Amino acid sequence: MKVFKLIKHPKVKLLAAVEEESHPINSSFEGGSKLEGWTKIEVETLYKRVYSDFPHYVIGQPVVSERIKLMMEKDHILLNKVEFLPLCNEDKNIFMINVTNVLDCVDYPRSDIRRFKDGSWMSFENLVFDKAKIPENTYIFKIKETAAVEVFITDKFKDWVEKNKLKGLDFSVVYDLEKKEGEEQEQRIAYESVLEQIEQNKGEEFSYDEARELIRKGYSMASGAYKMQLDDQGRFWLGDLTKALKYQWIMPVFIPPVLLLQKWHKIEPSIIEE
Repeated sequence: MKVFKLIKHPKVKLLAAVEEESHPINSSFEGGSKLEGWTKIEVETLYKRVYSDFPHYVIGQPVVSERIKLMMEKDHILLNKVEFLPLCNEDKNIFMINVTNVLDCVDYPRSDIRRFKDGSWMSFENLVFDKAKIPENTYIFKIKETAAVEVFITDKFKDWVEKNKLKGLDFSVVYDLEKKEGEEQEQRIAYESVLEQIEQNKGEEFSYDEARELIRKGYSMASGAYKMQLDDQGRFWLGDLTKALKYQWIMPVFIPPVLLLQKWHKIEPSIIEE
């Protein structure tokens, strides 16, 4: 299976954002229904450009022409997964697609996650999907983490677009789930090799409390994939070696209890990238 990020071609018609703040079109589209209270509203054209079947409005809110809506309904490709919300543009009917199919399908252990200093989720640097959690007949979906700004489509949707020779979408951002598994196997081997090298060269070991005292004296300390050190301002950081062989640094509000029981050893310091 392949998954694509829904991206508009740079030559599609560009629509102007609606300034009527009270209209639901300006609310957050995170997977909930928008039918109640929705009224047809005029959307202006900023640039006409070449393609008009998939006009661009704002990120995370797909828009299609009436022609595309009727084709989708005829072929039942988005049945019960979206709401078609009526708009008007240049006296023609167009429709915003409200994607209500929100899947919990992110493979967190295999994804690279960018976090805030307190360790909470910020964004995905490398997003990996668990294909077992994407139903076989899926054409379009969102994920709860980015539902307000991103829509994803599968190769079934891409095949439907190409079969009907439709223009206006860009399929360049692709998540090839089968290919990804092979690449991750190679990455996992490299990761385990680095951890083995760290283990073989660790030297004298210290308790967590002893390690913290050595950190205050300017040493960097490591235990398996974890690393602790101070930055040039004297702030304490905890690093976790990712599968990409880079430390992901956080300024922890607490230390995971399991790390308090591990043995630590001196190691060369790393450059901390906030």
